[in-house]
Amino acid sequence: MSRKSAFARAALAGLLLGAIATFVVLRRPVWRARAAKPTLSQETDLLEMEYTLALSKKPYLILNLLDSRLDYRLGGMTLKSLPLEVDSIRERGRTSLPEPGRLTLLSVEDRGAPPEVIVPPDPDKPVDPLKDPKLFPPDPPTDYTLLFDRPFKLRVFGERQEGWRSTMEGVGRAVVHWLPWGPGRGSSETRIQVRVPAAEAQEIYRALFRLERVLVVGIGEKESTPPSEVNVK
Repeated sequence: MSRKSAFARAALAGLLLGAIATFVVLRRPVWRARAAKPTLSQETDLLEMEYTLALSKKPYLILNLLDSRLDYRLGGMTLKSLPLEVDSIRERGRTSLPEPGRLTLLSVEDRGAPPEVIVPPDPDKPVDPLKDPKLFPPDPPTDYTLLFDRPFKLRVFGERQEGWRSTMEGVGRAVVHWLPWGPGRGSSETRIQVRVPAAEAQEIYRALFRLERVLVVGIGEKESTPPSEVNVK
């Protein structure tokens, strides 16, 4: 096989993988219209699970996969709500759909990005005050994967308007982390990928802290039992 032929095949394979990855990463969810309205019993389950979080007097998050939004809450009150796009949901390696009545309570273990390291400037060289790392630490990442106290991963993908190069870099990271044979293989964990503007991805990263509670609506082991029929006499 000539070098030219081998190069052509490699290029073709790369384009094919890029097209597949782009389709997987950039496609929009198709399950919104399928989500049924929660029953009264299911809404009660949600309120009961959130009740203990509201009493803690600590901030917590509600990731609502049914309504495609992330709520910052404190004491049961919503401080801010961010809309998001749900790109993919995989449970134990299989594509899944969010369902009313399914809830998961998680605790943040790792924000999934290297810790911000502030390098002190050289005392013998003048530093522009606007570039002083002590005053202006490095910007948070726009693409990171959150790890929790359970086999659950949440990838936050921040969209940036920087042309094809940035898009392909994001696609490449998605291929590495989210293919079935990627890290962890996903055989015993739940993986969710959401998409938000880059600035909001950084905002989410800044707001997170270790052991912060996240209540996920639409995915989980707990499922409400449909209310039984009541005979009215």
